[in-house]
Amino acid sequence: MSETKPKVILIDDEADIRHLLTMTLIQMKLDVVSCKDLAEAKKALKEEPFDFCLTDLRLPDGNGLEMVSYCKKHYPEMPIAVITAYSSTEKAIEAMKLGAFDFLSKPIDLNHLRQLLKHAFKFNQKRQEPQKDTVYKVLAGNDKHAENLRQKLNKVKGSQAPVVIIGDPGTEKEALAKIIHQQSSRADSPLVYLDFEAHPLEDQEDVVFLNSDTRTSYLSQADQGTLVISNLHLLSFPLQKRLLQLIEDKSFIADDQTEPTQLDIRIIVCSEVHLSELVEKGLLREDLYFRINVINFTIPPLREREEAFSAIIGSYLEDFKTGKSLSPDALEKLSRHTFPYNYREMENILFKATTLATHDSIQPDDIILMDTNKSTKAHHDIEAAGRGDKALDQYLEEIEKQEIEKALEQTRWNRTEAARLLKISFRTIRYKMKKLGIQ
Repeated sequence: MSETKPKVILIDDEADIRHLLTMTLIQMKLDVVSCKDLAEAKKALKEEPFDFCLTDLRLPDGNGLEMVSYCKKHYPEMPIAVITAYSSTEKAIEAMKLGAFDFLSKPIDLNHLRQLLKHAFKFNQKRQEPQKDTVYKVLAGNDKHAENLRQKLNKVKGSQAPVVIIGDPGTEKEALAKIIHQQSSRADSPLVYLDFEAHPLEDQEDVVFLNSDTRTSYLSQADQGTLVISNLHLLSFPLQKRLLQLIEDKSFIADDQTEPTQLDIRIIVCSEVHLSELVEKGLLREDLYFRINVINFTIPPLREREEAFSAIIGSYLEDFKTGKSLSPDALEKLSRHTFPYNYREMENILFKATTLATHDSIQPDDIILMDTNKSTKAHHDIEAAGRGDKALDQYLEEIEKQEIEKALEQTRWNRTEAARLLKISFRTIRYKMKKLGIQ
């Protein structure tokens, strides 16, 4: 018995385009029902189930945006993509914000159409398979913040749209990006992290775009998968333009090539500040911002999670699998702490507490907080002792080493975040750690 073909509903009022796309889809071994307008399409959808919908944005009795809203309401499990004129990207982005899976620009590139369908059917298959949810501590609890994040995560499952994740230091933005990748059609393809703070301006082009015998560019590594970008505003303006062209065209021409390299990448941007602020400051191209600012997540800081505080603590302790619980006094001590480095800091504190606790119940003395007053006292102790007979360079190195170790401790030894805290570059902190013997 032959396997059932996936079924596609196609909506376009131009008979020639409708015929061409129908023939193309049939050659791809798909069953196709073509419709000339919204009324005909809605009638067909009521009569039989479809695996995918492809609709033009301009229709005689409405538009594709109306079709997207209709399908997301009545057929939420069916991916829908829109076809748009190249100059109408704004409408296509609006469609993705409404829940469209993706969009195609006219004239339709058949490679892009194949890629889109491949992801759509992989998404359908993945949806039908039993899923094991990744534990993400920020989602613990039943407060409004956790609920909002859960709703957005559920909505973004059926989309290829770019995502922007905003959050304070330590809010586990990259962990959320990983979950978005894992629940998408790209889960079996690479998840690649790129932080521009780790790459000086002069190296950016080679790192991002250039392949060689000894190195594969970040873009090539992320092909068919997801590229998670941090500190996008540190990318030079000319390379921001090239990144935009890559997103638009799904290809780029390397300096040593004459033919474009086809790439299919989903972009997720992580940032501590809203991208609109970076545009206002002249650090981010407005056209790039417009293209990637489609689906937004804002991760709340820990200080705003009072209702879910105990649940978040419990999720970490459960994950450690030590069988230890938190005593009421220890919980009270934690609740008074401000957690400047949020969930990452909490994880670090609780992990140390489970290691130090000699009983099943964690006590206040087992909770070691990152006390800035203590660090300040140590700094004053060095100053009080004075330079003595030490050389000035040695004396300054002691202070420098202490400040770097303090920043690393606060950020759970995340060098990128520690460098940001110290207001130095990633390259500088890496050099100083080696020089000062910090391991």
